[in-house]
Amino acid sequence: MRGNQQKGTIEAQGMKKKLWIGSLILSASIFTATIAQASVADYESITNAFKQDNKEYQTENVKDGSVKGTEMVRYEDVLYVSSKTAQICKAPQEGAKCLKTIPLGTEVHRVGICDNGWSKVGFKTKSGKKSTGYILNSSLNETSQINKVNEEVTVTADCTVLDFPGRKDGQQVGELLENDVVQRTGDCNGDWSRISYEEIDGSKVTGYIPNTYLDLEEEQDEEEVADAQEEGTIHKSKGDSLFADAVDGVTVSTDEVTGVQIGEAVPVSADAKLLPLGNFRITHYCPCSICCGPWSDGITSTGVTATTNHTIAVNPSQIPYGSKVVINGQVYVAEDCGGAIVDNCIDIYVASHQEGEDLGVYYTDVYLLQE
Repeated sequence: MRGNQQKGTIEAQGMKKKLWIGSLILSASIFTATIAQASVADYESITNAFKQDNKEYQTENVKDGSVKGTEMVRYEDVLYVSSKTAQICKAPQEGAKCLKTIPLGTEVHRVGICDNGWSKVGFKTKSGKKSTGYILNSSLNETSQINKVNEEVTVTADCTVLDFPGRKDGQQVGELLENDVVQRTGDCNGDWSRISYEEIDGSKVTGYIPNTYLDLEEEQDEEEVADAQEEGTIHKSKGDSLFADAVDGVTVSTDEVTGVQIGEAVPVSADAKLLPLGNFRITHYCPCSICCGPWSDGITSTGVTATTNHTIAVNPSQIPYGSKVVINGQVYVAEDCGGAIVDNCIDIYVASHQEGEDLGVYYTDVYLLQE
């Protein structure tokens, strides 16, 4: 097995340009890199349900760094972590002391719901003692997309190991070679496997690789695998997002088979004013779970539905959301992001996994369209 490798960023020629464009200057923290998902029950929905059923419920005030604090309703259910990792904090507020960090798929016992987007959960400390803390609702889901397994499997081809089951958000944590043997500990929607193994130096690596790289006992038919890679459940945007008008002037249609929103290519005009951004690594992604993870639904981090020939995923601290970017003479709009998308890297949204594979990875000069 090869040692861990850090994915290097591609430096542009000359000084790296940071784009700050008027009202488009938005903090990347506004949009989380968690997977698009159905929201879990919150304070308002639970208290309203109690009221409608004429049931009594208990609330208490919890300190959250504000003067008034936050109201919490006592409520118990079982949820699962839906982001790469989630922090259990001492108080329901950003910046509070982190008590424990838990990974994707971890089962969480919720005991209370705050009215500020946090929930109170129970957990065990390193010493095994029971304790409680607070976790963001946005890091939770009602269902787990990872089924536990425990088997020894063989790697069928050289591959990289990611820290998340999705190429857009997953970052490399290791590398495997053909015929390596690893422990398979989880299956993610039949597309990814959570695996663990030891490096030569004795360090343990836990991560994710596509099932197609493993010799599994019950392998899917090749056609079924191809279909699964190309499928994507897409929901149309409600149109009330901050970036809902980003598709103005773009002709779009919806593929009736896949539900993918299709846009027509927009060539840059000959007299357009362009600002060189440098040489970028160009990759491609589609709405399937191989690219976007277990809860992919075609909705971008800015809230709009991804559109082919239009949507690109960027590092928003380098290219602000809403920026119009020219790649090989075609105009795209920065509407999405991803954990694996670093400086001088752009991921272009396409209609199918096969299309993304065919287009591959390449490097080219990129420009900002100035209007």
